[in-house]
Amino acid sequence: MRPCVEAPFSVRGRLYGGAQPLFCVPLVAQDLDQLKIQAEIARDLKPDLIEWRADFSQDLTPAGLIQAAKLLRSLVGDIPVIYTLRIKTEGGAQEMAQDARKESIEAVIASGLVDLVDFELCNGPEFCQPVIQLARKHGTRVILSCHDFKATPPNEVLLGTIGAMKHAGADVAKVAVMPQQPGDVLRLLQVTLEARRIFPDLPLVTMSMGALGSITRVAGFLYGSDMAFAVGKESSAPGQIPLADARVMTELLVRYGA
Repeated sequence: MRPCVEAPFSVRGRLYGGAQPLFCVPLVAQDLDQLKIQAEIARDLKPDLIEWRADFSQDLTPAGLIQAAKLLRSLVGDIPVIYTLRIKTEGGAQEMAQDARKESIEAVIASGLVDLVDFELCNGPEFCQPVIQLARKHGTRVILSCHDFKATPPNEVLLGTIGAMKHAGADVAKVAVMPQQPGDVLRLLQVTLEARRIFPDLPLVTMSMGALGSITRVAGFLYGSDMAFAVGKESSAPGQIPLADARVMTELLVRYGA
């Protein structure tokens, strides 16, 4: 039995942090036509969740993003949607002024069209706390995230980051790091297992990126990670595996690792 969250939460009928591994397919569309194509492909793959990487959009205004959110919701039905307007310094597709970015994040949350919102701990409390409070008001779950595309920080640093996310009010803590050697991949899994022990009521999403870390996207569930990202039409980060392949590998690992 994989280490589960003490009190998983439900989002549109999916249990986040329960015994069943969850897979999320990212959408990286630049316009509404691309969004329609990618959303229909993702929907037909039947993922557990869909992440809308809105930072790839050409129109980042509140009005433009709400229009896109309405289209997305009409296409994917009851599949939970994660709304992500990623900051450039942590892998976002383009630069955006922080005040404008915050306004666009808050506008889509207030629309009620998304189920979860992902933004970075590095934004600081003056950015994060108002967004978290607004998300609470509208029943939107918060994923606080941290991405390191250069290295895998020491274990104590990663655990400290997860602890800071919990302290800030995250519903889910997400950490993505880049391995430089095989040992870094093992450390990420070790940190995941330790974080589940230290924070038993906090859902986790952890991954080691790139080809070297791809094993964490199918085996991370066994160590306490509750969701993994898999490819629908296009990937949003290095090392993502096509959804069908990821599901088969994970189901086998969970079946024989129980």
